[in-house]
Amino acid sequence: MSGIVNALNLAKTGLLTGQKALEIAGNNISNVNTPGYSREVPTFTAFPSIMIQGIMVGSGSGVSNISREHDVFLTKQIQDKNASLGAEEGKAEPLTQVENTIGISDSSLGAKIDNFFSAWQSLSGDPGNQVARTDVLDSGTQLAAAFSSAVNALQAVQGNLDVSLGAKVGELNTKIKQVAALNQTIAGIEAGGPSALSARDQREELLKEISYSVGGTTIESAGGMVSYYLPNGQPLVQDQDAFTLGLSTAGGVQSLQLNTGGQPMTLATDKIGGEIHGLLAVRDQVIPDLIGNLDKLAFNLANQVNAAHQLGSGLDGVAGRNFFSPLALQAGAATSLTLALGSYNQVAAGLTSATGDNANALNISALSRALTIDGSYTFSGYYSQLATDVGSEVSNNKMMVTGNKDSLDLISNLRDNTVGVSIEEEMVSLIRYQKGFEASAKYLTVVNEMLATLLNVGR
Repeated sequence: MSGIVNALNLAKTGLLTGQKALEIAGNNISNVNTPGYSREVPTFTAFPSIMIQGIMVGSGSGVSNISREHDVFLTKQIQDKNASLGAEEGKAEPLTQVENTIGISDSSLGAKIDNFFSAWQSLSGDPGNQVARTDVLDSGTQLAAAFSSAVNALQAVQGNLDVSLGAKVGELNTKIKQVAALNQTIAGIEAGGPSALSARDQREELLKEISYSVGGTTIESAGGMVSYYLPNGQPLVQDQDAFTLGLSTAGGVQSLQLNTGGQPMTLATDKIGGEIHGLLAVRDQVIPDLIGNLDKLAFNLANQVNAAHQLGSGLDGVAGRNFFSPLALQAGAATSLTLALGSYNQVAAGLTSATGDNANALNISALSRALTIDGSYTFSGYYSQLATDVGSEVSNNKMMVTGNKDSLDLISNLRDNTVGVSIEEEMVSLIRYQKGFEASAKYLTVVNEMLATLLNVGR
């Protein structure tokens, strides 16, 4: 009877093994569209053989473990490419807003500069004309307002970036804490033997999202926990410990800080990657450089026009007046630019107060063609170069976003083909497991019939 009993046990293990394998295949199929899901694979193991009537006989099989398909190299590539994509996409929207401010259009600052010198050119045709003189004053007022408006618009973009950074940091801190919690969960499960399959998938997806936000490197310990480090080597996660980011404002400037339990560490733009790096790069580098260049343009324009205007005389006979209020410093010049004249009679169109004298109007008009900035640019040319540089930056950013997306799609598809779920492959496995289950069931039927025959012997 021991042989019959072992045969029944063989049928039982075959049925249980087939059932478990079918469950695993079914779970793979149900998660075919789950982001970050890794295909689960059963490990089949033969049970130890036993001695029956002097012969070693097999005792069946079982599923000893369920593992997840995983490729460390592809995972690292996806995280790195995700960080690059995050950095470029972080720049995309604010750069577009900057381009809308520093652009070439009929209402742009560049157009106001051209209009200002065109008004002086028109005045030279009729230097005593009240309307033409008023147009010069109006164009000067509009030019000063355009400088101020451009800087205010750029500072508004900076303010929006501060708000966006606050939201991004809050989301990132939540994910950092989730990774630390999953580290504990995974270590606890795997200490008992089985793999923490779904928890590892969740953690890998979170790490991908964190890399998009800040870049960095992942290192897994032997116990199954991971540590995540920023590009500058500072930790965000160390095993079960989570170190959050924060924002600190001093002197109107918002800085990013890492809280490691002691004194918060300020993180410079080049010490962090991903989307937050892109946001900081526009806020702390692109926009301040542009504002500085606008200040330089306003400072030079005001000084050059004032110097020329002082050489002439208004219709009221007074000479030596400034056209714009004098600027002591280049920093802040764009928002400080204002008109110094209060009446059309004060406009120095000529070197004398004679109504027909247009010499000074011609001199000021000629400033529009002089290479007065760095000896290389006219006023309009300098602004056009700024606008061109911004346009090039936006164009390059779009190309980089597209390129990084294409690369990420390629690597992600390779990852899906390598460790993801293939419906065709799972269908083949289903058929194989189903046939194995059916064969075990048939085997059980045969053994049962044999047992019934033995029981009926001698009746």
